[in-house]
Amino acid sequence: TEKLSTDSDNISSAVYERNVTIKDKYGVTINELKQETTQHVNSVNKEVSAPTGDFQAIITNTAQSCGFATQGSLYNLNGEHNEFINTEKPWWDTVMANGLSINNYLYFATGDLLTSDNDATFVILFNKKLTTECRIPDLYAAVENNEWTMEKFYEYEQLAKQDKDGDGKLTYDTDVCGFAYTGDVPYCFLFGGGITICGKDADDLPVYNLNVDRAQSVSEMGHLIFAKENAIDMNAAVLAGDTIMHVGQITFGENHALFFGEVMQSVTRMRGYDVDFGILPFPMYDQNQSGYISMMHTTASQVSIPKSVTGDELTMTTAMIEAMAYYSVDTLTTQYYEINLKTKGAKDEKSGPMIDKILANRACDLSYYFTSIGNNPFGELSQTLLPTANKSVASVSKRFSTQIKRTANKIVEAMEKNENR
Repeated sequence: TEKLSTDSDNISSAVYERNVTIKDKYGVTINELKQETTQHVNSVNKEVSAPTGDFQAIITNTAQSCGFATQGSLYNLNGEHNEFINTEKPWWDTVMANGLSINNYLYFATGDLLTSDNDATFVILFNKKLTTECRIPDLYAAVENNEWTMEKFYEYEQLAKQDKDGDGKLTYDTDVCGFAYTGDVPYCFLFGGGITICGKDADDLPVYNLNVDRAQSVSEMGHLIFAKENAIDMNAAVLAGDTIMHVGQITFGENHALFFGEVMQSVTRMRGYDVDFGILPFPMYDQNQSGYISMMHTTASQVSIPKSVTGDELTMTTAMIEAMAYYSVDTLTTQYYEINLKTKGAKDEKSGPMIDKILANRACDLSYYFTSIGNNPFGELSQTLLPTANKSVASVSKRFSTQIKRTANKIVEAMEKNENR
């Protein structure tokens, strides 16, 4: 649509402005080499083994960044080779940087210099028309007062659902459901409820840390939230030849869902629809929780430096990456907020503090991002939240507790070997 094109143009203009600032101040021109994933991976592997100098930094998704880190292709940003990048500065996502380091080795980071990490962060969109019709209290106030819990989410779901055609089931384009969701959303409720499987100890080493009792409580709440009497699974709703994205747009964009769980990029996708909506974090399990916790998908981009870069070029690269992050605050990030606070052509200022909470409190579970740890334990645990689950939290715990410890130790050993060679 024209609106989507304008948003894209605004982001491109912000990137251009940042890059011009860096060229004017430092005499360095930033060029972007775009490649498809397979070609991109091959290019990095070839560059590390036989340097050509074609590129000095890498921007790729988190899952692939973890792969490059494990195989020893990247510099440790906490090492002596890095003179300028400081992920404790506010223009970096310090929470994610601290969460994704292993044994104090940090091989990639994200922050203001990128927007894809924001786009890949999951949020709850709520339909303002339906909240008014169902007399649902101020949801922004509920978040601010630490009253936005899974129990409240479930309560409001039930108020909104309407089987309009009376056939005994909710359909995405004719009825109204309390909640429309996609396949990754059960992960978000685990994160939102403070559940992790693989955390870290005081020495920054991976440890198995699943709280089985709490995970069971979140799982039981999930059975209610995801029940087909209240919610619509977008994956199951996809028609032949249709897409999840399109079905989601119809369901939420045409007022068939009170809540919609998706990545923040969906905010931009909804611009073509006449729906007035707000943005919320995923709910806490209960009010005893310390705060709201959000999930960043593995498709979120990270910046890293390949080991093919050496000498003065490495110094320049760390300096320019830090400069890119710093000068993105008033250009790229400002424009990103401007775009994502708009709904039906007007700004929704109350969503601003919500986005702040969401992006500042993204959780990290090493077994989710480093896919070689435990072979997708977080995915299996997330499935226990669904009413159709055929596995229990206890069985998942029993299966993965030893496996996570073993595979995590192998990653630590590989990183130490790579650092010492």
